[in-house]
Amino acid sequence: MLAVFRRLGSIQFDPLAEPTHGNNRRCPVPESSMAFSKRIVNELLARTGRMCAVCNRLHGVQVHHIVPRSAGGSDEAANAIPLCPNCHDEVHAHNTPGRTTRLYSEEELRGHLERTTRLAATQAGLRPGSKQWKADADLVRFYAQCLDRPAFRTPFHQEMSFADLDQALEDTALAINTGYWRTRDGAVISRARGKTQIADPGWRQKLDESVGAIEEARRVLRRSLELDRDFRLRGPFSRGMFDEFGPMLRGDSRTGCRDRSASTGGN
Repeated sequence: MLAVFRRLGSIQFDPLAEPTHGNNRRCPVPESSMAFSKRIVNELLARTGRMCAVCNRLHGVQVHHIVPRSAGGSDEAANAIPLCPNCHDEVHAHNTPGRTTRLYSEEELRGHLERTTRLAATQAGLRPGSKQWKADADLVRFYAQCLDRPAFRTPFHQEMSFADLDQALEDTALAINTGYWRTRDGAVISRARGKTQIADPGWRQKLDESVGAIEEARRVLRRSLELDRDFRLRGPFSRGMFDEFGPMLRGDSRTGCRDRSASTGGN
């Protein structure tokens, strides 16, 4: 758990640094996705900045048919969209038994492609001091505020409420992902935009890493306390269940605790 927080703290992020465009990243296109001509693929990747059209991450993208060939789709440029392996699998998952999530429609995929093309054009003109750069920097400062919580400053062995710590982790990931910043009781503190609205791909990648570290910390917390098992055994979730483990962990020398009468942590 502590190692995860150290990893979160090691992520270097400076909103006033030069923007990066991912030009030094190599994202090869698998040969298996080359049903389209190389000219079409090259033009598509240049137009979209080699981003996945759905999640906008820089991956080893694959070129997908918006309308499947089995449904009469062509190999023309108008029917091509770049997708990362995860999103590609999700688009093709309409035949998965028991699927309950909404299927991707042709209109939605074309909308994602149009949005990503605009984003790539914005990135191409991104310069320090530009309007978009300032908007990105303002969002990053907002996310930094969301990370500045007492729960993340309190040493783990001094945390007095694991329920509050779990809630703080959940709320912080939500704030960065969606721009919805709230207190642990659900009251809205502020609204902004989620990290997908950041134009600079280097900054977006750092935010993805930050959210990944937060979510991993929450998984470690729950796994360490065996909470998921207790949820299955005891039924509906009870926040108080977290704090049943507090005295035990604060008295465990492996957490580094020297003073069992530690001060109260917050969220």
